[in-house]
Amino acid sequence: MADMFLLATFLASAVTATSLAKLGCTTDTVHAGVSTNGTIRMNENPLLPFDSQMTDGFNSTVGEEWSFEAVSEDGKAGMGWMLSRGTIAGNPLAQRSIITIVWPNGTRYMESDFADISTIQTCKDSTIGTWSNETSGMNWSFESSNDYSHTVVTIDSATIKGTITLDSLSPAVYPNGLVYPDSRGNALFAPYIYWAETVPVATTEVNLVVNGTPYTTKGIGGRERNWNSFNWASLSLTWNMLRATAGPYTLMAWVYTSKVDGQTYFTSMIMEGKEVVFRTQEREASTTSAFGSFDLAYGGAVHLTSDPSGEPLPPSKHTGYVLEMVDPEANKHWKFEIDYTQTVYLFPSSNVTRVGGFVGALKGGLVGGPQYLGRASGNVQDMI
Repeated sequence: MADMFLLATFLASAVTATSLAKLGCTTDTVHAGVSTNGTIRMNENPLLPFDSQMTDGFNSTVGEEWSFEAVSEDGKAGMGWMLSRGTIAGNPLAQRSIITIVWPNGTRYMESDFADISTIQTCKDSTIGTWSNETSGMNWSFESSNDYSHTVVTIDSATIKGTITLDSLSPAVYPNGLVYPDSRGNALFAPYIYWAETVPVATTEVNLVVNGTPYTTKGIGGRERNWNSFNWASLSLTWNMLRATAGPYTLMAWVYTSKVDGQTYFTSMIMEGKEVVFRTQEREASTTSAFGSFDLAYGGAVHLTSDPSGEPLPPSKHTGYVLEMVDPEANKHWKFEIDYTQTVYLFPSSNVTRVGGFVGALKGGLVGGPQYLGRASGNVQDMI
């Protein structure tokens, strides 16, 4: 009987291994505190799936991130969360999860936790990422279809339990606005900053319990990837990033000033369904080629503020943005005005900068055409 049991176990294991091989599954495992000797390369292959490991190891400076956002339908609640590998926030060779939440009444919550191990398992149709810590019992995971149309995030820790789903409204894109996969795509956005917008905009559904308090919303959000040779504080001066939806449009914009060369880098795009109808990385006005602008606005009622329970920071001077995109060849000019509706978080990112997350309301469309109302989320780094 024992021999029969062993045979059955062996056959079951063989079938499982064979099934995985047929599916083409690969598993990448990273342990906290493990350093790679020698030069570490950043992935520059535009055809590598966006959820893959984008470095060939980690050292005291290299890091990569999977970042997510969500805003409620009424713009009164929002959240941001991130899973990372490598050095981040002064923690070398870490495996970290961080989540920030704001309720409609303005109550905020932020939690950072560290895993012992993270794995990325890529199969034919889906990718699963898991961050876990046997001592604390924390287990964060995401599972995404490999066309990025559907993502489920599951959180199981001592303080937070539940799920978050994202169903994409727009295609995965590179910083230059090309749709994945495209051999002309380029993930290098600025010096040492690699970026892929896995899900520019999605519908979201959040069902969490945080320290016994429900947090349940429906709305929009998105997710992205970053992988950097050095930490954000040493690479970045300021930035403003936005994702939004209004009427038939979904929008993505990022303006970023590098500490490395002092230059400002920009991208903006408009999508209708799964089609990118406008894209540019140019800010200089032109009569022949597409350009855009992403400027601070100061007339709104809500400023970004730090959590009242912590050390106070000065509120942001600005209250939102004006985003304009112009296509001279098509004779089209879009304009959107964004006002903050809630601060999700605001805390120091270095001795001279702070990073914040927001949710907001927007209105706009084609100049001279129908105007639409919508929702937005995003993040900002500015000088203290």
